[in-house]
This record gives sequence, structure tokens and C-alpha cells, in this order.
Amino acid sequence: MNNDNYKFILADDHKGNKVLAIIKGKLSTELVSHAKTITDTRFNAVADQLKKIIDSASVIEKDSE
Repeated sequence: MNNDNYKFILADDHKGNKVLAIIKGKLSTELVSHAKTITDTRFNAVADQLKKIIDSASVIEKDSE
């Protein structure tokens, strides 16, 4: 899924660990090194919706396209 300058990525190790990322612009190791936990309470409603999405989503391995 791509929307203009945004990328949406889901990673799943099938051991209960997942990452749901929304990237605006270019993904780089420098950008990732600046990642922090969101503590702003205004984000709570969105966080609840994202938890439901990540809990129900999974990555299915496919042969190369």
C-alpha cells in the first residue's frame, strides 16, 4: 500500500512480535535510530485502532513476484 509520500509496512516474525510502521518520506537507518515510544495521550484513540489492526493482520510469505 502506498499513498503519495507515505509507506505502510507490517513485519511479523510469527512468534507474536509485529511491527506496523507508517513512513512519511524515505526510510533510512538514521530515521529508525530516532524512533521513540509515543507518550502523548492525544494518540490513545488512534493507538487503540492500530492495536486492533496489528492484532488481526499477518504477513503471508509468497514466492517472489
